[in-house]
Amino acid sequence: MSTLPRRSGAPLGAALLGLLLASTPAAAQTANDRCPATTGGPMPLAYVGPPTTAAITACDLMTRLYIFADDSMMGRQVGTRYNDMGTDYIEREVRRLGLVPAGEGGTFFQKVPVFSRSFDSTSTLRVGGTTFTGGRDFTATINGASFSLDGAPVVFGGVAGDTLNLLPAGAAAGKVVVQVAPERPMRFRAMTPGLQAYLASQEGALAVVTVVGDALPVQRGFGNRPSYLDPDAPEGAGAAGRANVSVTTAVGTALLGQAPSGMALGAAGRPVSMALRFHQEPLPGRNVVAMLPGSDPQLRNQYILIGAHNDHVGFRQGGLPHDSVKAFNMVFRQQGADSRGIGVPSEAQWAEINAKIDSMRKVHPVRIDSISNGADDDGSGSVSLLEVAEAFATAAERPKRSMLFIWHAGEEAGLWGSRFFSDHPSVPREAIVGAINIDMVGRGAATDVTGQTSEGALIRGGDGYLQLVGSRRLSTELGDLAEAVNVRGKYGLRFDYALDADGHPQNIYCRSDHYEYARYGIPVVFFTTGGHADYHQVTDEPQYIQYRHMAQISTYIHDLAMTLANLDHAVVVDKPKPDPFGGCRQ
Repeated sequence: MSTLPRRSGAPLGAALLGLLLASTPAAAQTANDRCPATTGGPMPLAYVGPPTTAAITACDLMTRLYIFADDSMMGRQVGTRYNDMGTDYIEREVRRLGLVPAGEGGTFFQKVPVFSRSFDSTSTLRVGGTTFTGGRDFTATINGASFSLDGAPVVFGGVAGDTLNLLPAGAAAGKVVVQVAPERPMRFRAMTPGLQAYLASQEGALAVVTVVGDALPVQRGFGNRPSYLDPDAPEGAGAAGRANVSVTTAVGTALLGQAPSGMALGAAGRPVSMALRFHQEPLPGRNVVAMLPGSDPQLRNQYILIGAHNDHVGFRQGGLPHDSVKAFNMVFRQQGADSRGIGVPSEAQWAEINAKIDSMRKVHPVRIDSISNGADDDGSGSVSLLEVAEAFATAAERPKRSMLFIWHAGEEAGLWGSRFFSDHPSVPREAIVGAINIDMVGRGAATDVTGQTSEGALIRGGDGYLQLVGSRRLSTELGDLAEAVNVRGKYGLRFDYALDADGHPQNIYCRSDHYEYARYGIPVVFFTTGGHADYHQVTDEPQYIQYRHMAQISTYIHDLAMTLANLDHAVVVDKPKPDPFGGCRQ
């Protein structure tokens, strides 16, 4: 049984707030207690707040988020200069706070290997005596600069995405799977059991070839699409991976020895050779890593990591009427980009949508919007982490263990920054004894649909709402501490574990940065207020954030991190550790 650090007097939450407020000048204290986030009334589209203080406050969070999620950041997409603009802001702040650089070369930055990659038309694909031409007969994507096969066996895999008719287990191993594109594109927005079985049926394939028709699809923007390539990935990480190739019907017929329409599932095709090449250029993408040394000589070489992600999804070509998108999603697509299988609005829903639009038009004119600002995703986590870091950096009492603060790049693209840091940490990996992930902690109101149960029922937020994911998957003790700190500090947070259920179709455990640490056996807890109608939309803007709730959560996270840092032992791992390169299962 673990022992919480003993403290005298008021509960830790109240004691912490009192200490921070006591150290704040009176004028600044007043300015940082009064802002639109605390005084009520409509929230502004633009806002410039006063300098932040040592206290974790709603007004400080508002000041920071209106900077970090401003239109000038253009959605902070990894691979663009706008992501660098966001990380420049974070770097200035951690440097101002006097934290220790923990990136590369004595800096706060760790470059993540992000590249622009374009298919080289000199690539070839050969079947028998026929050589096919890259760009005309086929295109490909790989996680690497080149890929080659010589006389690899071919097996027919049926229709791409068909979860009912699958190759037998092991049939794809060491072979090239040739499949036919479905008549209608299939979209999977969740890791369903059927999709898991489909992916498992292709396990071990050298390449997957999809027959797309008489002409190749136009690869719009392919050369500018950011890609992740770690040339120094640990052994077993599968850095190169398999090739994914799109081919014309003529190539598919050559590979199978007959028209795909007459081929039986699992039948053998003709051996294939490939020489795939790509051009690549480095693109912007970097983690920001800062450290606060611990105070205990015996424990300061252990670390509690707290992370968020600094990127979002950028901007679209061509604008949309902001209020129309907002109203439509509030009524009909209540989980934003996570909404699926919902059909079309009913007449009553259209009436409600139009009524909301009319109401918004009375407040301000039409606003055309093309930028996905990512105020909640994950501006909220990034600025909450800055507030937590500032509280640690300015406090008189230092934690016993060292604190590692990291703002990951490329989460939206596939957890790139957290994967790279966990593979190439700037401190010994085994010295990281606990990790906290903060991603989307700015919403969670009763009007927000924050997710679904495993059975598909909608979940809504409310007062004190907070989702916990992964807190007991590796360490029972970590989950117990998360509960105990909430009670002891009287935070009044209402924990929701519904989306942490094994096999949950929304697959949240595998969709944020904490998993890249959990795969190495590091105990993790992921905090989020969950989804909402503005998820991955142009409407995810700072004026819709619940700042007081976010301050409550941030203060609690500070308290939990301090508790973990001051334990007389590292949090006990009492659950099986996963294979670091075996893939994530919810």
